[in-house]
Amino acid sequence: MNTGRVVTSEAGSGAPSLLDYVGVLRRRKWIFLLTLVLVPAGAIAFSLSQTPIYKASADVLLTPQDAVAGVGGGQSGYVDPARVAETQAELARVPTVVRMVLDSLPGNGLTLEKFLKASSVTVTPGSDLLSFSVKNSDPRLARQLATAYAKAFSEYGYGLDRKALQARHEGIVTEIARLEAEGGARGTGYRDLVRQDQQVAAALAVQTPTAQVVREADRAVKVAPRTVRNGALATVLGLVLALGVAFLGDALDTRVRSVDVVRDVLGIPVLGQLPSPTREMQKEGGLVMLSDPTSLEAESFRTLRANLNFANDRYQAQVIMVTSAAGAEGKSTTAANLAVALARAGRRVVLIDADLRRPHLHQLFGLDERPGLTDVVLGDAEIGQALRAIDLADTMTEQGRRAARGAGSLEVLPAGHALHDPDELGAEAAVARILQGVRDRADVVLVDAAPLLPVGDAVALSAHVDALLIVARLKSLRSATLDELERILSAAPVAKLGIIMTGAPRSRAYSTYQRYGVESPTSAVEPLLTSTVRPWTARPEEEEAREQGIRRHG
Repeated sequence: MNTGRVVTSEAGSGAPSLLDYVGVLRRRKWIFLLTLVLVPAGAIAFSLSQTPIYKASADVLLTPQDAVAGVGGGQSGYVDPARVAETQAELARVPTVVRMVLDSLPGNGLTLEKFLKASSVTVTPGSDLLSFSVKNSDPRLARQLATAYAKAFSEYGYGLDRKALQARHEGIVTEIARLEAEGGARGTGYRDLVRQDQQVAAALAVQTPTAQVVREADRAVKVAPRTVRNGALATVLGLVLALGVAFLGDALDTRVRSVDVVRDVLGIPVLGQLPSPTREMQKEGGLVMLSDPTSLEAESFRTLRANLNFANDRYQAQVIMVTSAAGAEGKSTTAANLAVALARAGRRVVLIDADLRRPHLHQLFGLDERPGLTDVVLGDAEIGQALRAIDLADTMTEQGRRAARGAGSLEVLPAGHALHDPDELGAEAAVARILQGVRDRADVVLVDAAPLLPVGDAVALSAHVDALLIVARLKSLRSATLDELERILSAAPVAKLGIIMTGAPRSRAYSTYQRYGVESPTSAVEPLLTSTVRPWTARPEEEEAREQGIRRHG
């Protein structure tokens, strides 16, 4: 099952909404913004590092060729001006014209190939003008080359026309000489040839170029780099690329971000969503239910307590194991705060640290590590000696008032020294005996067990408890881990009361309740929270999921 989808509908089904896509951008905002900024910045930096290129242009007017073609008896007729202009533009690219340009400006550092690459000849639509353009890093040289190019083409065209007239003149002279030698100097044909020869001689005398420079290159315009245009295009490209990178990164991210996905895959209702503790609380490493029982985080544990009472109403489980899929999901902190919340509501609670590989509860309560569970297993201590009573009456509220003291109590059994291989001591059977022994002295026994996936301790211990609570940290739980967790829970015969999600975002509703809590002391509402009134999290779909989980997992 692929639970790490690009976009997950908040409802858990149906087509993604606009808010889902916005959620993707919110999750990937840093990579989105970084891509959006770096692409235009790179384009602008690259443009600024390039050598500026300038472009200069000169214009040449083409004279209709009929004026030359009709001289001396030549054939004249309609010629398409557009075709003539295109022909002249191609003619301007011949090597002879380019060499004339380069020879006119010695020391320009250009070869024939470089000049052809840096220059162009275009036809002005609807006119007889040719535009000669040259690009160069030196604006002055660009102007000189463009003007020289236009003049060289005009001279080249003038030379071609003159050669054509001279060839016609030589042909007429040859024909006249032939007629004179044959004695035909008095005929009509002879007189026509003489008249044509006179016309050609006159044309040669007054010949003007058929391509005349009408505008020299008087200025050079910067054409590269076009920093503003490149920056604008790069911004559009960066936006598209940033969106692609954001959604691709979200698609490759296998973290589970939706509580609904966890609930649907495991088939177990969600009992609570716990916000991450504040930085001060994380630094101190304490328990919010002891140090700040009127805070936002403490209220979330009271809600969890009420939901747990409701979920356990059917099973009446006394020994409840708190575990998780992997480590660092807040399992021990959740179990400890929940134990305090239950005790403050009047329950007799025993909290046992059964995570013998990485015990943590003694640190949360500030207790000595020994004597603990392993000492009881080894026979070095009695269960009564290892259990430590937690004084709930000395916890102070944020306003300086003493927290309400109910009839409940809390006893903590530390793990003792850590074990690398609990099987060596037969820990499973011994812990099972200890659990049986503490049933008479507690209303609720919470067992902080090892994670389910890394080691098999919790799986084996699940056979000796009444029910399970699964702790999962939102956004750190991977889809493959969730699938494996579902497989293990399906095989476990013990009842699954629900899922506790940690690392949930702080909602606006929590903030409002926190402001209300400042005016309403916890002591006034503490006894009311022990009732089994239907909590707000038990939505109809969760009830249905719970029923399916009961039928599926027994």
